[in-house]
Amino acid sequence: MTGMLASVTNITEARIVLDESVDIIDIKNPHEGALGALELSGVKDIVRYVNNAIPTSATIGDVSPDDPELSRYIMDMANTGVDYVKVGLFDTRPSDYFIQTVHEAAQEISLVIVVFAENYSGKDSIKPLLQSGITGIMLDTKDKTGKNLCSLLNEETLKEFIETAKKYNLLTGLAGSLRFEDIQPLLDLKPDYLGFRGALCSENDRVNTINKVQVKKIRAAVPFSKLFNYDDRSYVKAKWEVTNGTMA
Repeated sequence: MTGMLASVTNITEARIVLDESVDIIDIKNPHEGALGALELSGVKDIVRYVNNAIPTSATIGDVSPDDPELSRYIMDMANTGVDYVKVGLFDTRPSDYFIQTVHEAAQEISLVIVVFAENYSGKDSIKPLLQSGITGIMLDTKDKTGKNLCSLLNEETLKEFIETAKKYNLLTGLAGSLRFEDIQPLLDLKPDYLGFRGALCSENDRVNTINKVQVKKIRAAVPFSKLFNYDDRSYVKAKWEVTNGTMA
């Protein structure tokens, strides 16, 4: 079953999406690019606020795949307490350095690699990543002012991506300026989650604040997922603590 990922920038937005029972909260700064990173202190605050009610992820920023500090960026974000660290592949193919860095980090950290639709050239281009020990892989768009995911890649390509990743027992995700009308066709492809930011915001603009009405609309279209195996009683207890201001 496909879950709903909502990207947030602060505790206020986290509360809104928690109230609507999203499946995973992603933490990023949309003002800083496709995978803009929030300050580490801000990420920690949101993680503490969510209090294990649902899984969290966070992006490390729009970092070059050959950046000598890549490993440090990954470790620093992991140390905030998020469940998953998202790392973008800002290139057409992963370099040996990128693969090695990801492989080493994946021994201790649950990594999700973000592949960009503008660069994606088929399953062979990501095979080294699939074998690197990562936890998940997803497709997204790099240019948030241009075409969205469904305009850049056809259904057959998306289906192949998901099926290939699942052969390696990886979490799979699709995102990239997704619209309400994209949801049902993408659900039919059975990714593990669909990721949203712009569609949840006022005027469908990803740099604007998340709007409760928009979140409710998208949540109603994406079925609740038990993908992440959070115990139902623990989930209810943690969510009650968050929404009632009694965080541990």
